Amino acid sequence: MKAKKSKYLIIFVLAALILLNIYQYNKISDMEKEAGLEFQRTVRDSIFLLENDADPTIWIKILNEEDGEFTFASHLGELSNLSRQYHMMNGKISMLGTMWDQLADRYTDLAISVKNGRDYTQTEEEINKDREFLVMFLNDIDSISGESEKRYYRGFSDSKSKTSNMVWREYKKYE
Repeated sequence: MKAKKSKYLIIFVLAALILLNIYQYNKISDMEKEAGLEFQRTVRDSIFLLENDADPTIWIKILNEEDGEFTFASHLGELSNLSRQYHMMNGKISMLGTMWDQLADRYTDLAISVKNGRDYTQTEEEINKDREFLVMFLNDIDSISGESEKRYYRGFSDSKSKTSNMVWREYKKYE
């Protein structure tokens, strides 16, 4: 009788452990998908901002308007927010935050030059060069991971992933 109860107890404990493992696996999988979705959203928001709202010519016109500094400050806030999101990512991926910081600094230089009436053509060219590089680079990153949130998670959380190594190589070229 005791052997039979022990056998049922062992079977029950094993079944409970198996169910607990399955539950934990699903929770971890959901967390990875959620983190991957955040990474994907950050990359795609970055591309959208660079393609649609980062043309320095538009910002020069806005800065020459009466209250253009407020609109420009909002733009700098968006750049800072994206920078912060990249800085919170894995070691090599966080280098993208540094690129965003440099782009924000160039926009600040542009605003100072416009405000003081100095020549800003070189700064404008640097911003356009950085924008083109970042759009191309971020599209490459997006194409590696595609629509898979798990692939985004693996690429952005593993410092030895293809995405992470590509970011490091391109950052070194960018410097």
